[in-house]
Amino acid sequence: MRNRWTLTIRISNWRGSCELTPMNIRTYISSLLGFVLLALTSVANAQDAASIDDVQTRLTERLPGIAVTSLEQSRIPGLYELITDGQIYYVDENAEYLIDGSLIQLSDRRNLTDARLGLIHAELIEQVGEKNMLIYEPEEPSNRSITVFTDISCGYCRRLHSEIDTLLDAGVRVRYLLFPRAGLGSQGHDDLVSVWCADDPQAAMTNAKAGGKIEPRTCDNPIESHVALAEQLGLRGTPLIYTDSGEKIPGYREATVLAGMVNESTPLSN
Repeated sequence: MRNRWTLTIRISNWRGSCELTPMNIRTYISSLLGFVLLALTSVANAQDAASIDDVQTRLTERLPGIAVTSLEQSRIPGLYELITDGQIYYVDENAEYLIDGSLIQLSDRRNLTDARLGLIHAELIEQVGEKNMLIYEPEEPSNRSITVFTDISCGYCRRLHSEIDTLLDAGVRVRYLLFPRAGLGSQGHDDLVSVWCADDPQAAMTNAKAGGKIEPRTCDNPIESHVALAEQLGLRGTPLIYTDSGEKIPGYREATVLAGMVNESTPLSN
């Protein structure tokens, strides 16, 4: 049996989110500096450009069992973008170095890695299907939306939900994926199941986030698949928001800001 290859991801602290794990800022800075040094080393030592097949062959020899979704040349000569299990890494042409970090375009301070991740994650989210989401619809039909990983007990999730009418009035659909931060089998998980199984799940979620009593219910539900997707996407706190243009927003944003971001952008489906 082939061994499943995994990486431990380092992700920075998010403001405006109910976090799962703490983060040491010195560790983050050291990680970022390490990325820059390794990237520069890769460029300096680059020889003749290797083919994608050559790089993948070397990579799989060093990391048996790795599931390569995509491998292509990055914007840096001699450095390749590796997508595996919904995450992005960078590898040199000899598959000697693997970099876990962000690629920043200094001319405009744009995080190229985050931009690519948003698109990749959007595709994975769409595979869930709207029948497996809890959705709030504007009064007028709309094709604009945000998708939010949410939990009932998360203070920032409650704050965002209290502003949901602002989003709906702006023509933005709100699609919830349910993520119990305390884990599967917890009371938080049971409460989310009860909300999903209620006669009116939207009203039940609004009541629960307002601190109302939750009537216990059970039924078939997609929450385990939501949790599995969240882990694949590297979620470390709620809310985690994705716009329909592929932008990833870790943590709370005011509803007016979110509505503007959505309506001033172009959805991926167009």
